Amino acid sequence: MAKVKPSLIEQTGTIGDRVFYTRFGKQFSRSKATSFTDNKSEAQLRQRALFKAMQHTSSILGSVIQRGLAKEAHAHWHVENNEFAKINKQCFTYADGTVHIDYPRLILSTGPIARVDFTNCHADGLHVELQFEPYIGANHANLDDVVFIYAVEFQVEVCQLVACVERRAACVAFDLPDLSEEIESKCKNESKDKQANRTNALSHSHDNTINYSLYAIVEAANTACVSTLSPDEKKADKNHRNINRRVSPSVFIGTITVGSDS
Repeated sequence: MAKVKPSLIEQTGTIGDRVFYTRFGKQFSRSKATSFTDNKSEAQLRQRALFKAMQHTSSILGSVIQRGLAKEAHAHWHVENNEFAKINKQCFTYADGTVHIDYPRLILSTGPIARVDFTNCHADGLHVELQFEPYIGANHANLDDVVFIYAVEFQVEVCQLVACVERRAACVAFDLPDLSEEIESKCKNESKDKQANRTNALSHSHDNTINYSLYAIVEAANTACVSTLSPDEKKADKNHRNINRRVSPSVFIGTITVGSDS
């Protein structure tokens, strides 16, 4: 990847053997791929399956990683899904033609804000109550920081912000989205062949249970509730958001399993 010197004319597309493109308001170029060998070796199939699973998972988690990884991605001239794939390689493994994903180990955000430790999780059907520590040992975190709770159901590809509360509250209660109809519809519509060949290999059986993975991100109070783009940032990249957010490392709270008849 090479930077292109500033020019009055913005170059995009292909010229000869060079491809020109714009990222974060700056122009870059790379050599054009002229040929490739596709022998469908085991290594190639493995890499393709892993890449597809990483991209698919990051697309499900789009709203989370935009909040949690935008700043880190911008610092490395990446977009959020590429940053997600880079830091979560160890969570994706390939064996016997199937990709396995370690959801509890996924990193959805990185940053300097103190993370939050959860001490209790109680679920009654779709209603969930959480308790957490406002401090972490000797690290006196800012009590004005905001804790964001996300519920993710990977089987039906739903990611939803279910609660946000100041750190000082030390507890939060919320209701999970009712996805019973989506689960039932998905189970009916998926053919047996498609189920057997899913490269995503989601860790859910195709019954009518709903598995919600809960993740938490803490964000500094001064960026949690305000627009974080300066005029210069908006001019530099109209499609990029949240690059100034100050967040914590993400926390996996746990998995809530609910039957379709709950």
